[in-house]
Amino acid sequence: MSDGKWRVTASRHIHKDRWISVRADDCVTDEGAVIAPYYVLEYPDWVEVVALDADNNVLLVKQYRHALGDISIELPAGGMDPGETDPVEAGRRELLEEAGCAGTLSLVGETRPNAGTHTNRTHIILARDVVKVAEPQDEPSERIESVWVPLAEAIRMALAGEITVGMQAASLLRGLAAAGVAKIAPDDKQVMTQP
Repeated sequence: MSDGKWRVTASRHIHKDRWISVRADDCVTDEGAVIAPYYVLEYPDWVEVVALDADNNVLLVKQYRHALGDISIELPAGGMDPGETDPVEAGRRELLEEAGCAGTLSLVGETRPNAGTHTNRTHIILARDVVKVAEPQDEPSERIESVWVPLAEAIRMALAGEITVGMQAASLLRGLAAAGVAKIAPDDKQVMTQP
């Protein structure tokens, strides 16, 4: 019986720099079909931080996203730097850099941004009892505005599509469920907040 995996017969990098690597693979499916080239985007792993203060308000950030051509409402997030191996520590760094905040952090789990073309993972980090401890890092490519919203409003924004980055909406819901402040009930498909 076949395992369904493709076999790579040749591979070459089309472009590679510090931001992205584009690889072209020549593949053969388990049924013998040739797929060539198949483009793969190699990124470092990413972290997304679901940050809650002592009252379970959620920290969101607003920033311009050039590919979108507009302002995006997101979680504090970013790529893991070269040499970083601990997603929680990378999340701690991103939270401090983007919002000047710190808290008690833990790993919730991971997802894949796009399993069809991306090699990286997205690590979901939960930050509890978050407080501002410094000014955000001044980064010319990131002009970030921090916004605290009530828990129910963050859930509404995710479900309404106002948080437009799909993996971040999913990370938000998983993080809130892991924190025990939101429950997704599969029997009636309702999302409820708990005090």
